[in-house]
Amino acid sequence: MADSADIELIEGLQLRFALANSDEQLQKLVVMLLVPLLDKLDIASSTVRTKIIGLLGQINKKLKGRPQVTLPFESLVKSTLEKEPTGFSQNFRLMYVTMAVGNADKQGMVAAIPQLLDGIHSRPKAQHVSLVTALLTAIMKCGELSDGQLKEFQFPNSLRAAETLLTCARDLFLLNPISPNQDPSTIHVAAGLNTDNQALITNNGKATWLSDKEELQTLKLNMVRIVGSEQAFPTDIPDQLHERRFMALLCASTDPYFQGVADFGKDSLKRMRPVAYESPLFVDLAYAMFLGDSASRPNSEAQRSPVPAAIRLKLLGYLSKSMLATTQYPQWSRTISESLFSSSSTVKLRQHGMIFLQWSISKAPEEQVQQVGPDLLQDIYKVLSETRSGGTLSSMNADTIRGAAFVAWGTLVRRTPTLIRNDLEHVQSVFEAFETETATVRLSIQEALVAMLPAYKPQQISTQLQNKLLDFLKKQLKSPVHQARYCALRYAISVFPFSDMNARWLCILGLADSKPEIQFLARSGLLIQPSDILDGSGDLPELNTAIRFIYEQSLRIVTDHGSLVIRNETTPAASNPRSICGMLDFGRSLLLANGMAILKSQDSKSAIDLAELESVNDNNELNSEFQRNSMRCALSSLCTLDTPSTSAENMWVHAVSACLSVAQSTDTAVLSNSLMYVVELLSLGSDKVALSLLNRKDLLFSLLDIHSPRVQRFSAQALSIIYATKLFADGQSVKTLDNVFWGEQLLPQLASLLNDVETAEHSKNLDKRLGSIIALGHIWHGLQLSLAALNNTWAGLGLDSVGSVCERTCLILTDKIQASSKALTQPLVAAALCLAIGEIGKTMQTAEPIKALMDMYKQSDNAKVQEAAISSLANTTLGDPEQIIGIVNFLIDACGSVTKKQLDIHFRTGEALAVLLGRFDCTLTRMDWIFPMNPILIYGEQGIKASSAGIDLLLTAITTKLATSTNSQERQAAAIWTMSIARFCPSLPQLTPWLSRLHTCLSRLLSDRNELTQEVSSQTLGLLYEMGDAKLREDMMYSLISLFGTTRTSKSQQRQQQQQQTTRSDNNSISDFGSISAQQLLHNQIESNEPLLEQESLGQTPDGHAVNTTYKSILSLASDMQNPSLVYQFMQLATHTAIWNSRCGAAYGFARIIEQAREAIQPYMEVIVPKLYRYTFDPSPQTQMAMKSIWQALLGPKATSSKAEIRASDSITPKSSIGIVEQYWDSIMEECLASMGQREWKVRESGCNALAGAIGGADSELAVPYLERIWQMSFRTLDDIKGSVREAGLKMCQSLATATVAWCTPSEASTPGQAKRAQAVLQIVVPYLVDKGAVSDAEDVRSFSIGLLLKLCKSSGRYLSSSAPIIVERLLESLSNMESQVANYFSFHTGAQGISREELESARLSAVKASPIMRGIEMVLEQLTPESMKELVPKLQDIIRHGLGLPTRAGCARTVVILCVKQTELVKPFASALVKAISGSLAENSALQRQAWAAAIGYMAPMLSQTMFKNLLKHAEKVYFEKYEDEMRGVSGQLLEQLAQRCPERLCENTSGPGTISFVLFGCWDCNEAINKAFSSAWQEYKLGVGAGLVNSEESLSELFRLPLRQLSADSWASRIQSAKAIAEVAQMVERISRTMTSASGNPRKATRMLEVLVQASLPELIRAMQGRLWPGKEQVLATLVKVCISCAPLINKQTLNVDVDANNEVSGDNEQNQALQQLLHTTQQTVCDILLKEMAIGDISYRREAVARFSSFIEAIPLEIYDRASGVLLEIARLGMVTGDNDKASNSVKRSPSAMDVDADDDKDNPMRRPQQLLLVAVAIKALQTSLPKNRCLFADEAAILSEVLRGVAKTGVWNTRVASLECLAALFVHITNHSNVTDDSGDAKAGIEDKRNVLGVMDIGSVLDAVRVCATEGKYVSVRAAALDAAVAIFDGVSSTFGPKAQISNGVSGMWQKEASTIAEMLASDPVPSISDKAKDTLRRWNTGSE
Repeated sequence: MADSADIELIEGLQLRFALANSDEQLQKLVVMLLVPLLDKLDIASSTVRTKIIGLLGQINKKLKGRPQVTLPFESLVKSTLEKEPTGFSQNFRLMYVTMAVGNADKQGMVAAIPQLLDGIHSRPKAQHVSLVTALLTAIMKCGELSDGQLKEFQFPNSLRAAETLLTCARDLFLLNPISPNQDPSTIHVAAGLNTDNQALITNNGKATWLSDKEELQTLKLNMVRIVGSEQAFPTDIPDQLHERRFMALLCASTDPYFQGVADFGKDSLKRMRPVAYESPLFVDLAYAMFLGDSASRPNSEAQRSPVPAAIRLKLLGYLSKSMLATTQYPQWSRTISESLFSSSSTVKLRQHGMIFLQWSISKAPEEQVQQVGPDLLQDIYKVLSETRSGGTLSSMNADTIRGAAFVAWGTLVRRTPTLIRNDLEHVQSVFEAFETETATVRLSIQEALVAMLPAYKPQQISTQLQNKLLDFLKKQLKSPVHQARYCALRYAISVFPFSDMNARWLCILGLADSKPEIQFLARSGLLIQPSDILDGSGDLPELNTAIRFIYEQSLRIVTDHGSLVIRNETTPAASNPRSICGMLDFGRSLLLANGMAILKSQDSKSAIDLAELESVNDNNELNSEFQRNSMRCALSSLCTLDTPSTSAENMWVHAVSACLSVAQSTDTAVLSNSLMYVVELLSLGSDKVALSLLNRKDLLFSLLDIHSPRVQRFSAQALSIIYATKLFADGQSVKTLDNVFWGEQLLPQLASLLNDVETAEHSKNLDKRLGSIIALGHIWHGLQLSLAALNNTWAGLGLDSVGSVCERTCLILTDKIQASSKALTQPLVAAALCLAIGEIGKTMQTAEPIKALMDMYKQSDNAKVQEAAISSLANTTLGDPEQIIGIVNFLIDACGSVTKKQLDIHFRTGEALAVLLGRFDCTLTRMDWIFPMNPILIYGEQGIKASSAGIDLLLTAITTKLATSTNSQERQAAAIWTMSIARFCPSLPQLTPWLSRLHTCLSRLLSDRNELTQEVSSQTLGLLYEMGDAKLREDMMYSLISLFGTTRTSKSQQRQQQQQQTTRSDNNSISDFGSISAQQLLHNQIESNEPLLEQESLGQTPDGHAVNTTYKSILSLASDMQNPSLVYQFMQLATHTAIWNSRCGAAYGFARIIEQAREAIQPYMEVIVPKLYRYTFDPSPQTQMAMKSIWQALLGPKATSSKAEIRASDSITPKSSIGIVEQYWDSIMEECLASMGQREWKVRESGCNALAGAIGGADSELAVPYLERIWQMSFRTLDDIKGSVREAGLKMCQSLATATVAWCTPSEASTPGQAKRAQAVLQIVVPYLVDKGAVSDAEDVRSFSIGLLLKLCKSSGRYLSSSAPIIVERLLESLSNMESQVANYFSFHTGAQGISREELESARLSAVKASPIMRGIEMVLEQLTPESMKELVPKLQDIIRHGLGLPTRAGCARTVVILCVKQTELVKPFASALVKAISGSLAENSALQRQAWAAAIGYMAPMLSQTMFKNLLKHAEKVYFEKYEDEMRGVSGQLLEQLAQRCPERLCENTSGPGTISFVLFGCWDCNEAINKAFSSAWQEYKLGVGAGLVNSEESLSELFRLPLRQLSADSWASRIQSAKAIAEVAQMVERISRTMTSASGNPRKATRMLEVLVQASLPELIRAMQGRLWPGKEQVLATLVKVCISCAPLINKQTLNVDVDANNEVSGDNEQNQALQQLLHTTQQTVCDILLKEMAIGDISYRREAVARFSSFIEAIPLEIYDRASGVLLEIARLGMVTGDNDKASNSVKRSPSAMDVDADDDKDNPMRRPQQLLLVAVAIKALQTSLPKNRCLFADEAAILSEVLRGVAKTGVWNTRVASLECLAALFVHITNHSNVTDDSGDAKAGIEDKRNVLGVMDIGSVLDAVRVCATEGKYVSVRAAALDAAVAIFDGVSSTFGPKAQISNGVSGMWQKEASTIAEMLASDPVPSISDKAKDTLRRWNTGSE
């Protein structure tokens, strides 16, 4: 019976599809019915399934040629993915999905894409091709998607879908187009794919985009837009997706066919966040793509091939940045081989392969490199061999490959030195490659050789190998390729020890190279390290050996040079001036280093300044006494061998002098250095050196003409020393006087020099004249010193002639200087004359020359001349001390005339004053002494002492005149001169009394406007501090402390100071500044608390500038420190030490004093440090600089000290700022916090900055006592009126937040103490942030508080357990507070903005879900404990009931869900309370929020008690029936849907009572689709869980009918319809189960009882519901009534028989119950028939059609004799199918009675669907006539005549469906007449029965009937009509033949015509194109012909 209903339904659908002539009609039907039909296929019987397949075929035919008709693509996809993958209908679904995607609308395709992606993996592989094809087609056709559409994909929440998309995208980007006509069998698999992959994305080669380039380009572009979209793939997607996405875009970026795809891919890669090269997945993907997966899949068809070369090229670039890639062996080795030697490799790929080779060798694990080292070396050889021999790698880029190969070679050797350590072959081969390779490759060779260096460590190679290597390097040093020479030097430096002179000689030769880099390298190879000097480790060459080596090389140089000059050949490297100079420099450095080492060994406790050690390599003049002493020790230590001529000293002398002769013709720089070394030898060596150089005097004389002042000076000094030493040696014994030398050699030379001096000034002779003047001065000075040392005269020595020449020399030079002072000559000549006079004046009284020098200084405007005059004035005082006072006065008077451009004159004057006042107590004088004689011999003990009178005179002038002068040059001179005296004469006892006064003067100069004056003054203060004793240092230190500002002194203190100053003035004594105890004074100042002066009384600085803000800051500092003596000290700051003005540089000068005064400052640090620390953060840059300089000087900028060390130390030592801040933490905190509340904005800002600096590195223990105050003040500054203060406050808050997070972040090794400290911080911070910060009126404060809470949620972990409830509460409330106001605006203007309310709410809730606040809440919830859960639940209940704002309420719902998922055990005790709170919120306005609440209840439902669960269900039913709005009623469905998903077992446990199965069943048929869908989910769970138990008992059936039967009589029509549908569902279930029970193995009795309950419970109510007027939807009640009757048909039919038996035999039933049931069934039959007959005659067309259809179903299931009652109505309806006209006169005879349908006949024009509906009604009515034909009798003649007339009329003129119905009814009529008779069989009159049949047939006009059948047989469009015509013809022929005989006459004597007509019809159909019809027709004809014969 059920099959017949389904068949009837399907036939009705066939009719509807047949009548759908327009695209719109067909579209509507397809969308509505296609998916249900496919779903029906899986559960239908074979008969129904055949019908459905036929209908699907009909639909397919309809769809052909109608591209405008679109299939429901989204629904088809959903059905395909949700149904059983192996179902019968799955292939149909896949077919329709493929068809639908071709013309689906964009919205449907976009919605289906995520479903396809998410569901493909769950389908069998055989279905993947169709699904992927649909997916790619949808992507291709949907075009460019909007951002909103891309966001809906939600790939971050569906990893599997995202991976599916990215895999398809990567394969698609690798796909290449083919030729349109290409044979599919010849299609090659694209690189990077395998056969399966390519078949998947090309639909087994049938996809159109494979051969259509435009389609493929569109598809790739759309795909790359999706993959590259930041909306679809946000930046925070998981790393695994990010890396797969990166690979997909990488493939897109290299597309060789479509540039647009490549460009978009490249752009997307740029916008992506960087990929992690160390990710294992990334490395695995890269290797898999590069190598393919042949290793893991040996099957050639299944393995992926490597990707194209362009992608491999980029992959190599990424792999070359990954350390992890180098650990995966053998992948990296295979990658190298593939890139270098693969047949598909390219030039660029080989280049990058070499780069990856280098990377792998350098980064791979050592054991791997050792393992594959030989193989890699062979690969490198192979690459070099192929490129050299013109193999496959030869190309224009071969140089790059070869260069990389060399670099890899070097790197490999560095990692595996054992490969080449004992063999020079590799190094030699690489060196030799320099000559054959191009310039590009040579650089790589150089890099390779440098890399190989570690393989040749000196300790690891033999001596023989070293010698061999040294010889090879010497050859390479002569190579024309500079890279070879460079590498040779590198090896010489690195391989050989520094003590190897042969290697050092290579460095010396390298100095002659033309390349600067080689020169620099060679110079570095000759540098002596300070550690070698101090350690004495033996790394220095042995001195004697080194000197001998240099000596030998110098002889060779002289010899080679001479021969080359003769042959006029190119100078070799050894004779190059730079090599010569380098050799001498190295020798001199060795000497100096050895001397320093000797001094260090003699006094191991003394420390040597690092600058002195580094000066060893400077090769400058010896500029310190330590250096001179070192050189003297070194020269004296040169050992003596067999003879003096072979001593090392003599060798060094000869080497230096030999090089002089060579250097004379080469370079003046070499010459000057050689001469400098000669002078050092002469002045610091033994007397023998000078005597041995007598034979070189001519050479020295010749050098006086060189155009180099330095050469001339050194030559003159050398001659002076030689002659003085000779005279002193000869003068020891007059008998040994060398008269030949003095008379025949010296005199001519002196005469020549005098002649040169007296010659006219000419530019050509200028150098010669200058040299002569300088030489005469020095020679005269040397000879006079020797005479003075001998205490003899020229006459006494018998050298009168020499004496006369000397006197003449003195006179000539004196005359010249006097003449020059009056009439200025050339500046160079004047300067030379000054120097010469200065030398002469060292040993004689020179009053007249002194006056001339003074005049020269005054008249000359040349700085060089003035400097020379000043220096000479100082030198003349050595010979004439009486001139000191005059010269000092002269210089004092002259300093004011110095211009700003002549600053050097001040320094020269200072040096001159140091010389003339300190004499030999001055370091300059001692350094200038170059003679071997002791100065005491010449000047005596008193003559070498300093001039006390001159010192007092100068310092008095400085302190009283120059330092206070208004002339800036005089103040500058005062500072510079003081510095010179303190620097060059630090040991003078005469300076001690002046130190205090000098300190005072220099303190004044610190405020000078000139920065040089400030700097010099500050440096000098440090020098003075070092010179003072302990008491003086103490007073200076306290004076410095007073610079911070002091308070006003008392009057008694002022009088005491005035008296002391008066006493000092009267006694002309120079005492310490302030004779009272400085310490006591400072103590009194600090303790005082007197008020400050007004700001207006501060005055101005000495330069006239107003005291600026920096100065005010210092005054504020003094005020804050509560120091005394405000008036005195403020004036002192303004006029004496205004260091804090715009020129802050002078502040740095205090560093040297403070560094040594820390101990004394210690008692006052508690006051100084807090103030000073805050001022180091002052907004004023000047103040910052000044304060930081003092801070660093006071506390030490570099040294660090831990907290423990600080606490353990009571003294001040250099500490880091953090250490000092910790030590004085309390004071600093109070200072900063107080400052942040001050009125001045600068004070507030500095306090913020200082606090931020302090809190950053502080310990939480220190911060906790101040933490709340700190937060309070920090938030206060966030809302400050001043912008800069707000910025500082923000920085402060950020620093504090960072520190707080650090304090509260647990570590793996957290200790209980750390946890306790973290809890202490959280107990302060969290309540403050929650109670004050998060609810603050200031937006900045509120935002910052929430942000910090989120950070704490993320980092604090288990420490948050106690604070979790309050944090969750505030964060939930902040969701609404932090939401943008735009969302609130849109919520009231959705219509104007073009968006729906649901869309807006969805966006808002999505934002809540993805917000960082929710992530923070989730992290906090993980830390809940049972105690904190108790505290949290009431807060959640309050928010649920009273929370404001959609975000807050949505967040609360999500919070509950998170709790249920992550903290199930904690939620269980409170689940009922939370559900009770939420149940009251289920009716709120937001649909999405209602759904969220329902979901929350669904998660908690498993935790509820049974009672609470029942109450929940009861509440759901109450809400459903009490709310009239669909949205509100839908809450119940949503709730039940969630319960079905989360706890189906709980639902199944509750099958009775409110809200259970009856309610769920009722809700399943709600008119609102969304609601019934939700209820259906719960109903399905009931069906699955309870199954047959739903209807297998009276109780369960009664429960099911509870609500439907009650609502069946409701006032609401919708409720009646809903009830009827529910009852029909129950009836269908009962029918199905009863059918099962009545089977052989079932329980028929129970089945019968179920049917009885169904009848008794439902039929009376349904019959009652059918009473009354017609109302919309009443047909549903009628359908249910019939459905129940059909379901109970077995019972009704049975009871009908019983009733008939009882009526005939008068037999009662078994009992009263059966009788009542029988009576009910009997009454029901009649009542239902009456109802159906009544309903068929009323209502509109659709209602009548429904009634007729139900009547037909009823009669078919329950056979009743009802034709006579129903025929009237049905025939009336059937006549509507007859079309009247002139050509159909027969039909005109049929009279039609008026009916309801005729009233609206004119409406056909207005309602185009009326006529099709009428025809459907006609078809159904004819079907009902056929069904209602009498079962127990034959139609009477008049009945048959009327019926046949109507049927043939409809068949002849109707449409196809009415024709089919009429033909089928005709066939059934003739069969009925043939099989039935009105004459009973028991009468025995057979002829009467036949006659009765003939009468009936005779009145039916067989000819007209056959004519109508013939007309139908000619129907060419509808196969079903022709098939029905054939069946009708057969039935007519068989019926007439069986009744009348084959040749009987019928109808008024017409004989045989009907046979012919029937045969004609059969013959026509025998040629039908449909085989089934034609075959059947042929068989029929054959049978007829056989029968007639």
